[in-house]
Amino acid sequence: MDYNISSEKLEHPLLKKLLDELIPVFQKLGIKFFVIGATARDIIMELHGEKSGRRTQDIDIAIAVDKWEEFKTIENEIIQLPDFEKDPKQQQRFLYLRDFQLDIVPYGGITTAEDKIFWPPDQSFAMTVLGFEEAEKDLVRVKIDDTLEIDIVSLAGIFILKLVAWKDRHHKGNKDADDMGFILLNYLNIHEERAAIEHYKEVYEIEDFTTTKAGAALLGVDINILLSDNEVNKAKLKAIIEAELQAAENSILFNQILETNHIKFDDIQDCFQILNQKI
Repeated sequence: MDYNISSEKLEHPLLKKLLDELIPVFQKLGIKFFVIGATARDIIMELHGEKSGRRTQDIDIAIAVDKWEEFKTIENEIIQLPDFEKDPKQQQRFLYLRDFQLDIVPYGGITTAEDKIFWPPDQSFAMTVLGFEEAEKDLVRVKIDDTLEIDIVSLAGIFILKLVAWKDRHHKGNKDADDMGFILLNYLNIHEERAAIEHYKEVYEIEDFTTTKAGAALLGVDINILLSDNEVNKAKLKAIIEAELQAAENSILFNQILETNHIKFDDIQDCFQILNQKI
């Protein structure tokens, strides 16, 4: 389904201007990108008349490339734009008007068997890109001001990427856990009509019904569909969840969600139990 949104509804006033300048670069090179992370979450929530609660100061996009030379070509094109510069400290980061951050995460043919990318030339900087191919299967097309179009990852795709990112960097903060908790709390509300029509039994007939647990059930169904063609990646994601379930009250993920969202610990635990069953 395609959506329309006014730039006045976007969380950050620079976002539309940045996209106006950036999109022609990718069109020229014939490379598609899709928006991930907090900006994707914010736009989806706004499309459904909801607010995310935490304003983001950046935009993250993902691109599929076969060789690092393709990324270098993109980098060279972007830094020729007058309002963009490369961040000297972050391999994936560009700065727009010196302050607004643009992160470009490549995946595809450059990904190793361990689901990582290693940035040239010395390969000292690595990122995990597990789940990006699955997230790309479920994109939402959004038209802004009837003048430009972007693809953004769905909430289910965001949850997958956030779970993987949390595994990599949870020791640095609770932002990823916060986002996962937020998605769990809002998932049923966003997809209520589809849940009732397409997945009533799986969602509304769960034991000890709450809207949050029902949302977890629907989220699990949706993630399972995205992972249906890749049992290996499904097992990797389930392993992350199962490790936290086994940790119980010592789960770092559950406690970080508890710190950042209005939800009880037992409900968090139940949600991930349901997720694990549905995926």
